[in-house]
Amino acid sequence: MTTLEELLCDIRACTICKEHLPFPPKPVLRASTTAKILIVGQAPGLRVQLSGIPWNDASGDRLRSWLDISKEDFYNEQKICIIPMGFCYPGTGKSGDLAPRKECARTWQAPLRAALPQIETTLLIGAYAVGHYLGDKQK
Repeated sequence: MTTLEELLCDIRACTICKEHLPFPPKPVLRASTTAKILIVGQAPGLRVQLSGIPWNDASGDRLRSWLDISKEDFYNEQKICIIPMGFCYPGTGKSGDLAPRKECARTWQAPLRAALPQIETTLLIGAYAVGHYLGDKQK
């Protein structure tokens, strides 16, 4: 069985979709075996790609405001895991950022969830996260 630390190293070294990305792969996520809350989002935006900090943009400011949580607590991975459906910035399309790469979710979501059995609350943000985790149950 792979430990969470080994899994995170594997994810951070992942290059499975590099030929489809506008930048070299730079997987962005935060996880620990102590966090009880998991936030599953879409994919990093350009600002997050450049900074390496998840939700480091206006949508992150809005999310933290809705959750009434400080940046300090939000980014404390001992409390909150932050895992997108696609770990790297997918690029820009005609009407905004492209969808998260499907290879990412197919490869990493199940092993990550298995490595995080302590999670008590999962917040799914966006259609891709909801669709992946709830499937037909989303309605």
